Amino acid sequence: MKERSMDVEKSYFAVSWFFNSWVRLMEYGTREMEVIESAQLGPRRLIISPPTDAGIPILARSNSSGRTDLLCFSTRLRRVAEEYVTRRRIKSLATTVEPFFQIPASDESLSAIYANCFFDFCEEENFEMMLQEIWRVLKPGGVLFAVYMAPTSGFSSRLWAWVFDHFTFLSHGCNPVTINAHLTRNGFVIQKEMSVRRFGFPVIYSVSERPIPVT
Repeated sequence: MKERSMDVEKSYFAVSWFFNSWVRLMEYGTREMEVIESAQLGPRRLIISPPTDAGIPILARSNSSGRTDLLCFSTRLRRVAEEYVTRRRIKSLATTVEPFFQIPASDESLSAIYANCFFDFCEEENFEMMLQEIWRVLKPGGVLFAVYMAPTSGFSSRLWAWVFDHFTFLSHGCNPVTINAHLTRNGFVIQKEMSVRRFGFPVIYSVSERPIPVT
């Protein structure tokens, strides 16, 4: 587990210099959808993403009357995040450091978690553990938003997979994944799953709820 945590930390650090531009070009619409679809959720929220994700400012500002945290996996990533927060003048965001994969929140305390470009930087063998931790901190009725690189389907997505596989300075460990089976096995109800493509890049936008128990 420790070895993989270092991989995620190194990957996020490696992509941080261009990731704001990548998201603006390829995935910004998914962050805008998250803003809209989390508008009625509660005030305690968490972002898990590379520290220069262009969605961080709009997600934090959309919850300006609440509290949004950005989870960093090392003090080095936190420094990158704080520089980005200062540069973008984001006042309604706190950065927090925890080792992979722990969330600094008490049980059933968060209303929304935005996992943007997170699962596709991780090993599938860790998905169960990560989703159990996410389930722990989400309130019943809380929502997990996830954006990740989808499995290849068609020429354009296979081409992107080939590029990422052969030009690792672009991918830094990002790889196609699927999380549906893990979500349902851990009790989540999948409310939405959309395929979003720009320039043929295969992205999944997923919305899953920790359901409120029926009494």
